[in-house]
Amino acid sequence: MSEKKHYIITGGIVTDGVSTFIENGALEIDGGKIAKIGSSEELKNLDAEYIDVGGRIIMPAFLNPHHHLYSSLTTGLSPIGRIDGFVDILENLWWRLDKILDEESVYISALVGIIDSVEHGATTIFDHHASMNFVRGGLDTIAKAFELAKIEGLLCFETSDRMGSNEVEKHIAENLEFYEKHRYSKNIKGAFGLHANFTLSEKTLAKIAESKPTDMPIHIHCGEDFFDFDYCRNLGYSGPVDRLNKFGLLDNSSLLAHCVNLSQRDYELIDKIEPIVITNPESNANNRVGKMNRDKIGKYILGTDGMSGDILSTLRSMYLLGDGIDSDFDELSRTFFANRYAVQRKFFPNTGEFRVGASANIAVLDYIPMTPINHDNLLGHLIFGAKTGKAFLTISNGNILYRDGEIKFIDENDVIVQAKILAKKLFDKFYSK
Repeated sequence: MSEKKHYIITGGIVTDGVSTFIENGALEIDGGKIAKIGSSEELKNLDAEYIDVGGRIIMPAFLNPHHHLYSSLTTGLSPIGRIDGFVDILENLWWRLDKILDEESVYISALVGIIDSVEHGATTIFDHHASMNFVRGGLDTIAKAFELAKIEGLLCFETSDRMGSNEVEKHIAENLEFYEKHRYSKNIKGAFGLHANFTLSEKTLAKIAESKPTDMPIHIHCGEDFFDFDYCRNLGYSGPVDRLNKFGLLDNSSLLAHCVNLSQRDYELIDKIEPIVITNPESNANNRVGKMNRDKIGKYILGTDGMSGDILSTLRSMYLLGDGIDSDFDELSRTFFANRYAVQRKFFPNTGEFRVGASANIAVLDYIPMTPINHDNLLGHLIFGAKTGKAFLTISNGNILYRDGEIKFIDENDVIVQAKILAKKLFDKFYSK
């Protein structure tokens, strides 16, 4: 079971990258909330357990705003057939995989992905799910893994016409039912999942626009590949963002992943409406779809698109795959800190900040700076020092989920045994279809 009690995290660099920087700082955690923030000296001799982190960096826990937990058991899985383009990758790998997922594989994949995320300091995940032959109850199955770990999750099912009109009705219903069920939940919420414009017909988008509550956000792959852009243009739209807007599906809570291939009108709509743009640099590089234009999209956050649960490595990749040493560090800092916190608070209001009374969602990085560190060079320490982003301690709502190299909310060895057995079954199914 996870640990939740009154304790002090002390002896570390307390920082949120925005306004708080205490070089020898401490946090008092009580009742799942941050009770005090100060120097280690100020918070000494309290009647509580002390956890000395030995000079490591203490930060608000991370958000992964675009993940695919169902991909957690795919390491080493190779596409069947040619992969000359992006659609080939979907058809010969991901769409082939999501057709063979069942309740057990969905749950274990979610659990494995959550464990990986927690071990890298993430306690909030926006998951974009697909299991085309296990639709009804799929999101509830994933939610069980989130509830076990006591972390925040925004979940949705990937609506797509690629399985036929009868199946798309099930996708719509799964999204709507899960959203209504969790409308007032504190830690688990729903969004309306859409795969991408090019797998959604005009009829289906109209149906979604008609049935979706106005306050229900969408979560979609938007302009990931040129094929998506071209599909929208051939239907008479300026681009994928324009198409969503014409159907009334775009607002400032919409989650648009990738945004690589867009029109000038698309950029204007993003600037005006301010949806949440999520760039996924490692996935974009892997799929050879290009890079998001950061000159035209000034406000965005970082996601992994199922590549891993390591959001800090994604920051490093963003730097290396972007302008490298010529990068605008102020832009990267806003992206990694302030922009991320704003999105977290939009969906989970008491998270994403260090203040008295806020939820104690905390990541202590397994990195001890050897060189001078301050607010101005913090990002450099994260990119070049912390590197892979492994956590030393991860806390969600005061619950200690990961400590001393050990997951606390479940026996990780048991999960590994189950995952190995299940992964072999998945691989056998994948290659026999």
